[in-house]
Amino acid sequence: MADFLNDASSDDQSSPLVGEGPAGGPRDAVPPNAGSDPAGRGSAEVGESDPVAGDASEPLEAPTEQLLVSPVDVFGLQQDRFVAEQRRTPWILAMLAYLESGALALDPQLRTRTLIMAPNYIVRNGILMRRVHLKARAGPASSLEVPVIPIQFISTVLHHCHTDVLAAHVGVTKTMDKVRKHAFWHGWKRDVAEYVRECSTCGSGKGHRPWRNGLMQRMPIHELSGPFSLLVVDAVGPLVATPRGNKFILVFVDYFTRWVEAFAIPRLDTTTFVETMVNEVISRHGLPERLLSDQGSNFISELARSFYETLGIKKLFGAAYHPQTQGLVERFNGTLLGMLRLFVNESQTDWDIYLPRVLFAYRTSYHEALRDSPLFSLYGRDPILPLDLAFLNTNHEWKSDEVASYRRRLFLSLRDTRRMVRRQLIKAQDRHAHRLEGQTETKFEEGDPVWVYQYFRARRGEKKTKPLAFSWHGPYRIVGTVGENAYRVAIPTHPNRVVTINVNRLKRFKGR
Repeated sequence: MADFLNDASSDDQSSPLVGEGPAGGPRDAVPPNAGSDPAGRGSAEVGESDPVAGDASEPLEAPTEQLLVSPVDVFGLQQDRFVAEQRRTPWILAMLAYLESGALALDPQLRTRTLIMAPNYIVRNGILMRRVHLKARAGPASSLEVPVIPIQFISTVLHHCHTDVLAAHVGVTKTMDKVRKHAFWHGWKRDVAEYVRECSTCGSGKGHRPWRNGLMQRMPIHELSGPFSLLVVDAVGPLVATPRGNKFILVFVDYFTRWVEAFAIPRLDTTTFVETMVNEVISRHGLPERLLSDQGSNFISELARSFYETLGIKKLFGAAYHPQTQGLVERFNGTLLGMLRLFVNESQTDWDIYLPRVLFAYRTSYHEALRDSPLFSLYGRDPILPLDLAFLNTNHEWKSDEVASYRRRLFLSLRDTRRMVRRQLIKAQDRHAHRLEGQTETKFEEGDPVWVYQYFRARRGEKKTKPLAFSWHGPYRIVGTVGENAYRVAIPTHPNRVVTINVNRLKRFKGR
């Protein structure tokens, strides 16, 4: 069995799937010109008497002690059946006849095809083999001989090269490499690509989130009147419960200035959301014109709807599972968790203590879209940092005793800042659009089966972990469209439930 593993460092040029030579000797060792002999001399009899140079000192054992490991043995088939199936295929039979006896087919097209392809083929133990050249290799390892597979056995080859546990569902490139080194049939690359693409196990358990299925949708910056005209809200958690009872982070992001407010909260219900927004956001920044969120129950309950109507806030809902319109707050959530990770203790029970501090670091840091910090974009001034105090690098311009003069300067600074922010946001969209110029739009039709990407959430009592959990679930079915980049998807296990999913969370189902 060890010989079947095809040692890449070996000088043996034959396929690991063809019969071995005498024990301790080379497999099918033949002179360079023996394989193309049209007189029909079998390579086996030549191999038994003519070992490769350098192995001549090794004695040959009796032929009865040969261990034959053929491709058909590996695939659980009978060699006689495999040979019979090869000879039922017209072009293979014509090639065998030519290589074994020099006979040519009567059909002129088949005869021409045989003469053109013959240099690439050889007969081993009555089986037609294809010579394969591996461009990435040099020397003897660059040449292999693999069996030509009849159509009846193609699915068996694909199973062992992709689906079997020893193949472990590798991707298209790796599966092609495996097939290339062990088998050949016309159109094999197309068949391998299709087989892997339609593998249901790979479809649900592998693959990154296809963030760019939908075309870029620009937020109309000109419709934003200024800071907090559009507020995006989201939640992070549950995290490790702290001694103060906090388990979640409620995040608010101002779309115009990228200013972020984030609060540690014990529960993720509507009451906590409303209280936090009123006491911590509205009380300091005023009412937002519009509020955007996903369709979490705490944001769409009757209490929440009544809250929006009472204050005159226009409520916008993004499609589930990370819509493009909520990408801003989703990206910040990842940044926030990454920053907290650098400071929390091993038990992660003090993240709520560090939360305000890392928020300050984010607010005072350069933002690529703004080309400035969120704090300056909101307040029109830079804060005095501990570093400034250490080096006495404070700006005395803002320490005027004349309030009117200060207000005038602040007004001009804020006015210029608003204009700058608006220009920079549009430029940032242009840069992003330029990076996506080669992007192609993915469209789904009603009735199409799809995979849906879901964040990993271990149910109560489950011991699953994210690294070993499937991220794609389904197949589900498209039942309608919502705008340009979202679809309504039916859940088979809940016949009366239809959810709205952004196109970036969808992947076409091509299973069998």
